[in-house]
Amino acid sequence: MFVAPDARGFLRSLKLLAATTDRAPTGKLLLSGVLQSIEKLIEVAGGSSPKLVALGAHPLTHPLGATFFTQVPIRFGDHIAKLQLAPVSEALVALEKAELHLDGKPDGTREAVMDFLRDHGGEWELRAQLCVDLERMPVEDASVEWLQELSPYVTIARVLAPPQAGWSEELSREMDDGMAFSPWHALAAHRPLGGVMRARKAAYAASSEFRGERNGCPLHR
Repeated sequence: MFVAPDARGFLRSLKLLAATTDRAPTGKLLLSGVLQSIEKLIEVAGGSSPKLVALGAHPLTHPLGATFFTQVPIRFGDHIAKLQLAPVSEALVALEKAELHLDGKPDGTREAVMDFLRDHGGEWELRAQLCVDLERMPVEDASVEWLQELSPYVTIARVLAPPQAGWSEELSREMDDGMAFSPWHALAAHRPLGGVMRARKAAYAASSEFRGERNGCPLHR
């Protein structure tokens, strides 16, 4: 689920983030350590706090061992769904909750991903969770978890990546300076839904236009 129920709640979180960006980095590291300890206790009890995670409680783990979700729904043809991308190859599954040690490594996360993809590649399953109850699986309140007891995820595709170079200076320049991402770069049959996503449409467009103007490089959508 999303950290806020709607765009107004998300804006409050963003204002707090903007007010503290590039300030008191040492204090933030200490706070993150405390929040991680609290989150671990909550998870031991069988729960989780998205707000704590958003504030810095997420542990430093290998990103390729994680399962990723669309926290907000999308159109799924004639249906409404959330998507999940889950690692299934043995080497990827072994990375779940594997700690990363980044002291003295400003690009440590990127280097860990590059090293793994170069040696192993990967295999993931793309899964869909269909909305079957608009009251208990709402579209407009993004903070409500869609329980798998109501509608389990169903595998719809498999993503295969052979061993490869995951990053280069040239590719980074091409993508970072010349391309723009938006959840709205999609077919009408898979368009984003809900107030949070409607707000993101304008925000992503403004962000990419600003970046293109500052970089002097037209963006390719």
